[in-house]
Amino acid sequence: MLADGRSSALLTPGAEVDWWCAPSLDSRPVLWSLLDPGGARATWPGARFVAAAAEPAGPSSRTTLALGRVRIEVWDGLLPISGGGSALVRLVRTSDEPTEVVHELTAGGFDGPVASWSDTSARLVDVELHITGGRTTIAPDGVAVTRLLATTDWTAVVVSCGRRVDADAAALAHALGQAEKVHRSVLARARLPHHHPERAREALAVLEACTDQASGAIVAAPTTSLPEAPGADRQFDYRFTWLRDASLAVSVASLLGDAGAAQRHLALVHRIAGDTIVPAHPMRDIRGGPVPEEREVEGVSGWAGSSPVLVGNAAGDQIQLDALGLLLEAVSVYLQTGGSLDDETWRLVARVADQAAESDDPTSNGIWEFRRARPLVSADIGRWIALDRAVWIARGWRPLSRRRHWKRARQAVRDRVLASIRPDGSLPQAYGDDHASLDASGLMAVLFGLLEPHDPRALALVDTTIAGLGAGPFLYRYPPGGDDGFAGSEGTFTPMSWWAAAALAQTGRLDEARARVDALCAGLPALLAEELDPASGASLGNVPLVWSHMEAARTMYILDAEARRARYGTAGLWAWRLARYVSLRRHHRRGRPRPTAPALTPGADRS
Repeated sequence: MLADGRSSALLTPGAEVDWWCAPSLDSRPVLWSLLDPGGARATWPGARFVAAAAEPAGPSSRTTLALGRVRIEVWDGLLPISGGGSALVRLVRTSDEPTEVVHELTAGGFDGPVASWSDTSARLVDVELHITGGRTTIAPDGVAVTRLLATTDWTAVVVSCGRRVDADAAALAHALGQAEKVHRSVLARARLPHHHPERAREALAVLEACTDQASGAIVAAPTTSLPEAPGADRQFDYRFTWLRDASLAVSVASLLGDAGAAQRHLALVHRIAGDTIVPAHPMRDIRGGPVPEEREVEGVSGWAGSSPVLVGNAAGDQIQLDALGLLLEAVSVYLQTGGSLDDETWRLVARVADQAAESDDPTSNGIWEFRRARPLVSADIGRWIALDRAVWIARGWRPLSRRRHWKRARQAVRDRVLASIRPDGSLPQAYGDDHASLDASGLMAVLFGLLEPHDPRALALVDTTIAGLGAGPFLYRYPPGGDDGFAGSEGTFTPMSWWAAAALAQTGRLDEARARVDALCAGLPALLAEELDPASGASLGNVPLVWSHMEAARTMYILDAEARRARYGTAGLWAWRLARYVSLRRHHRRGRPRPTAPALTPGADRS
């Protein structure tokens, strides 16, 4: 994934850009062959893949291709343009003899007309497109063909969305180098866990790539309509900001020691929550407005023929009570890692806790965004987490506040959840459901402390959930093929696969948890999708999914914490946490600004 803080693109191993939303993360895609073999793309015809850089997300990426016997190096990147817009920069060079390289571009056609070229510029529905560098001709079928002479020095072709950019290869290489330097410095702030630190680093890289730097908004994924069940109707648009993801970003940035990122993401949580009752309308567009109504895009075949292809999202006005718990869990983690409780955040905590205490109805669309609201057990677990964290925050930071009603409500919710535990130790998906309604969201009761780690009911819940929903190291969110309102049978759900490992660790089975995490890391790609086909290993659903990466990072932190508990006891764990708090508190007070890479200056093509 390429990203510049404004737009995002995806690269195939052969350096084809098959997805590019510009000038914004949620814009109409300029390039979209990811969803249709006949869709718009930017490619090097005749080239074959040789090697590629391993880092899954960032401002740039390098690929080695072969043209016959000649090897060429491609350095791709996205860079912001001063005054607005983004530029797809494609640099090429070779260590062999000088070689002519051909670049082909088709653009537009997704939910609008294809690009109509006038020389090297085109007007799409909502943006202007320009090609600079090399020698470009427009073929009769509308393909922009650019010829470049690859030598030992970089040469460039630039596709700019917004304003024309000079294709000065040396200057562009310098700009990409600066963007990479800034990217590395942002990731270097993190305190990575000892177990699979690369997964935590990748999670931060994906979070950075999926964040609009102007607004701070996080898109759940930069794509739309990648299927959870190929050939069925499980396709959705994830280019929006969920309260869940913003809350997880606060937690993970806090746990990994990036105080500045945690503060920015907490500010986003405030903007999403606003003064409304949360979590009604649990998602926003990246500018803070309402999510567009869901509608089908005609004329796009869909990935592997999966239709409909959608823009907008029907979950925009749902009720997701589970998000209440994740929100106040995020605030509590933020405070445990050195953050301060300002008056605005305390008012948010109190408002959420009051709502959780006053409303005794668990009917909601839930963590899985069911189209039909039901009395979900996960909604009550979310309410319990919210009330529990509010009581803890009040005790430590607002000791004179009134919280007895929160405690009473917390106990009542806990009693109702525990009363629904079935003889085999599992929790139903909804109150009144039969045994077939096993649901991985019940693991929240263990992960967030509704059940104490060594309570026999916690051990039974973890074992029954893994046994009933497991496929190797992976976990389905609920039994596949059931009646959830959509066709087809989906894959295992990646965030839940991490939850299973974390729950094992928290119930004292550290060796099992480590083995499961090792298997997950071996079986999952670096860029994590929403789901995975456990038989073929194919990624399913939108990619990269921020939630999948956040849970990977949080699981690695939990493994570190539980390893310290196992070695030094509970007192040793708290001593480690206290030392972290003191250290991170200094970072919060110091407040380091986020470094930014310089934007490209628009100009005429001098190539």
